[in-house]
Amino acid sequence: MSPTTGGWLLYLAVLLPFIGLMLGLVLGGRNAQHVARVTMLLGFTTVSALAWHIIESGHTLEYWLGGWAPPLGISLRADGLSMVMLLVVAVVIMAVGIYAQADFDTPQGQPETRRPFSFWLLMLAVWGSLNLVLVSGDLFTLYVALELLTFAGVPLVSLDGRGENLRAALRYILFALLGSLLYLLGAVLLYGAYGTLDIQLLAGLVRPEPLTWAVLALMTVGLLAKTALFPLHIWLPPAHAGAPAAASALLSALVIKGS
Repeated sequence: MSPTTGGWLLYLAVLLPFIGLMLGLVLGGRNAQHVARVTMLLGFTTVSALAWHIIESGHTLEYWLGGWAPPLGISLRADGLSMVMLLVVAVVIMAVGIYAQADFDTPQGQPETRRPFSFWLLMLAVWGSLNLVLVSGDLFTLYVALELLTFAGVPLVSLDGRGENLRAALRYILFALLGSLLYLLGAVLLYGAYGTLDIQLLAGLVRPEPLTWAVLALMTVGLLAKTALFPLHIWLPPAHAGAPAAASALLSALVIKGS
């Protein structure tokens, strides 16, 4: 499969939230909230254009980063399911952003604080990371995306800065890192056995042998830890209970759903 027309929209859907994140970081203070608003509108428009292109063309969109084809290069792909998930994520982000205006607004005349500044930047980081999860075409890019999602989600737990929130965030990151190690070990074993991590190429190469079952077990347990499914769920209740309402909505609706 060669890169398709309109594939650049995949690149833009991932890149826009991170551009907003960097602009908000540079401009600082209450400007981060204004940047987040503009980024949400642009990001939703981009995802809508992506969905329209997939519906109109009727085939999977693909984009090769740097023009290099897999297995040497990295591919971004979006089919109908990815399109739906990208749209759902964009809608949830916008809904949370509207709701968060009450909790994380910094009106003119009031001093700027760390809490709202951090929230708006982390929200954009969650969005960009999750978009990358949904369009990743190989297992290592997916690993990187899940790590970005984890490190954007953990600080949301401790926005209030209380001791119990910090303990909950620490427990969260320990479970998430354990899951990452197991997932990465599975990816390394797959690469050693088949010489590629591209999901589409692996689909034609992978065989039902003991190594494959071991990889499946490792990666599944790793993703279960990140998703907080029983019995690897003990980090979830304290993490969500201590997070602000808008941050908890991001964690519940988006962050743990990535894995």
